[in-house]
Amino acid sequence: MNYKYFIARRFLFSKGSSKFISFITYISIFGVALGVASLIVAVSILGGFEKEIRDKVAGLVSHIQISSFASEGLSDYENAIKTIKDSVSGVTGISPIVQKEAVIRFKSNVEGILLKGIVPETDLSTARSRVVKGDFNLDPVDSIFSKLIIGDKLAKKLNIEVGNKVIVFGLNGIPTPVNQPKIKQFIVGGIYETGLRDFDDIIIYTDVKTTQKLFNFEENVTGIELNLNNIDSVETAVLKIKNVLGYPYYPKSLFKLYKPLFTWVELQKAPTPIVLGLIIIVATFNIVGTLLMLVLEKTQSIGILKSIGADRSGILKIFLFDGMLIGIIGIILGNIIGLGICFLELKYKFFSLPEIYYMKSVPILIQTDSIILISVITIILTFLATMIPSYVASRIDPIKSIRFS
Repeated sequence: MNYKYFIARRFLFSKGSSKFISFITYISIFGVALGVASLIVAVSILGGFEKEIRDKVAGLVSHIQISSFASEGLSDYENAIKTIKDSVSGVTGISPIVQKEAVIRFKSNVEGILLKGIVPETDLSTARSRVVKGDFNLDPVDSIFSKLIIGDKLAKKLNIEVGNKVIVFGLNGIPTPVNQPKIKQFIVGGIYETGLRDFDDIIIYTDVKTTQKLFNFEENVTGIELNLNNIDSVETAVLKIKNVLGYPYYPKSLFKLYKPLFTWVELQKAPTPIVLGLIIIVATFNIVGTLLMLVLEKTQSIGILKSIGADRSGILKIFLFDGMLIGIIGIILGNIIGLGICFLELKYKFFSLPEIYYMKSVPILIQTDSIILISVITIILTFLATMIPSYVASRIDPIKSIRFS
């Protein structure tokens, strides 16, 4: 065994050493472990938030929405769809929609909504997989009643259940005696729940033919939804679509459509690593104090080691080993604690969240590269923190140290 490592370990953990030094050593190890664990948990939660919101929004609104500058909507949308398929790579799904503001009434309850007409065979939303009551069948019942799928929050607000009959008023501008809204009766075929309040409280699904009639769109649509195999390439695809389609087509990515939501996530992420990183810095610099006290405690031992032939670099390495031992043990314990908390939350969902966070429990996304980065940065900080006391120990005069003892 390397004598430097052997002596370093004896200095820190020998039962014959000062109990105070041993206590401070354990405090330093715990400080590093707590800092690492806190950062792992925080980064995992923030990564989980970002993934959950991105997946939920992407599943409900598609990666790209192409609308029209013209009030009458898009008439030549079928050729546009063919052009997009031919010119944009990575398209996994594309579907026309008719989406406009409307008003829903059930008994005496009235609420503003977005009525979204879809083609069930090509629809891109994941609402069909999030139906909690009823089913996602949008086939019209008869010439009078069509079917719709309503969000859980809106259903609770209006006291609506599956099978209830509701009335929807299709708005075409500001209602006036001359511009009366069209009225359509629906039967609630299903209730969906996404966990995103802004969707569950507003968006109602029905078939595209019904919305075309309700809003006087004839065969036109208000937009086209598009999904890609790589969500990170949506901005490039948006530029491509603008170039190949031109006016009146207006493509926008989900990141632009829901910029406030994604900006909120980024704002949550930005300061947290800095704040928690400071915890690690403070914890690693506690090592400086621990090693300086150890140097004072072991002054005589340092003098004896030098008198029997240990050089400055040997003494330096002994205390570097001490600091690195504290750091490495702290990092290992921090990883165990941090990952343990993450896995327990993933399995048991201990911590619930209010509705404003768009999900019911704290989301966790364990990212191996982030954990490795945290550990590597902590090791580097630990190494830097040990340099000062190690240098001080290596400069001790053996004669003065022995005389001092």
